[in-house]
Amino acid sequence: MSKKTKEELLAESRRRWDEIDREYKKNWKKITDADAKARAEGKLVGRCIKHGMGDGCAVYQITRENKKTVRIRVCRGIGDDWVLPAWGEECSIPKRTALKFIDWEDGMREIFAHS
Repeated sequence: MSKKTKEELLAESRRRWDEIDREYKKNWKKITDADAKARAEGKLVGRCIKHGMGDGCAVYQITRENKKTVRIRVCRGIGDDWVLPAWGEECSIPKRTALKFIDWEDGMREIFAHS
């Protein structure tokens, strides 16, 4: 087996990172499209919740709405894939908590839409 040159190793590394980037963008688009659709329809199911963690955030999507709670599931394939220890992979949280996160995100979207 022959040794790879520095240029070959760099090219291989770039291809891998390009592949990771394409997958990340594809997955993030699915999440943001579902969030935008749910927002436009005035629904909670499909909305995205981001919770700051480490050097990024844990991203969850609402999968079910109940009277006082919502069911959320962590989103994967979008970078570091942080999981909030208190929430784990999937759990129910108070609806009012979910609405605070959503209202904050919507407010930030509104602020930056005008800048």
